[in-house]
Amino acid sequence: MRNYNLIKTLIVVLALIIVGNLSVQAGPSVSINYDFLPYQDIKDSIEMTDGSFVDDAQVQLSKLRATFAFPLVFSQGRTIMFNELTYQRIDFNYRKTTSLIDRLHSVGYTMTLFHAMSEKGSVLLMGKSSLASDIEVDIAVEDFSFQTAAIFNRRFNQKLTMGLGIAFSTQFGNGELLPLLSIDWNSGAKWSVKALLPASLEIWYDFNKRINIGLLATGDGENFRFDPGSYGDIYPEPNLRYTMFTIGPTAKINLSEKLILNVEAGIIGLHRFEFYSGDEEYISNDLEPSQYVRLGIQADL
Repeated sequence: MRNYNLIKTLIVVLALIIVGNLSVQAGPSVSINYDFLPYQDIKDSIEMTDGSFVDDAQVQLSKLRATFAFPLVFSQGRTIMFNELTYQRIDFNYRKTTSLIDRLHSVGYTMTLFHAMSEKGSVLLMGKSSLASDIEVDIAVEDFSFQTAAIFNRRFNQKLTMGLGIAFSTQFGNGELLPLLSIDWNSGAKWSVKALLPASLEIWYDFNKRINIGLLATGDGENFRFDPGSYGDIYPEPNLRYTMFTIGPTAKINLSEKLILNVEAGIIGLHRFEFYSGDEEYISNDLEPSQYVRLGIQADL
């Protein structure tokens, strides 16, 4: 359980990293992403309401994510505060089983603060607060979660910057701490590498003026709260701890000066649903690895 809690913390850090990389953009933007996921086999048997078990149940998720981002620049560019508002909707479809979960929602705000302390030293502070629910119940304090990370960077030359940091998250119950090592390298021409070990690794190649291609690992995770009335007195504080990790090739295509198409595909390496009542786990479902396709469009305003 300890190792899996660490994996979930890594996924939270991955989500924060994406914001950090976007913090250098010049102006506000709006983006929409959609995940095309196939039906995935549920590894364990599913118990039905009549007491029977189904061994070949499947579930398919449809995921829509919309984001509005805007940077604020201070001190003649030495300090940049990047703000991101995000909405995500997840729809569920089933084969050979049923579930009370049809649709989940989450809303989050992420702030990334970059400050150049000197020509070679800088600090990057990232924080996120989110609300996740089936919106069938009144909003409560326990619906909110918080994640944060701090990284201190040193620029060695025009090609290499490295840093050390730490991340903390309360998103999946008890808080988890994770040490971080950041690496930002470029060849001076076509190649670049961005890593935040042990959480992520991105490799990019500047194919031409319009197209960048690369390899990208991303994570998605949230703790969704349900209406207690749906479960009677059996589970007084029902919630779902959801995690997904994907890795695969990606491409950024500049359709115009202010319009970018993002195309990504690859493998869903980890996909898990953990059902809790408060902090007590009562059901855990892993999905078999499968393929995915992610399409996105970003418009700079």
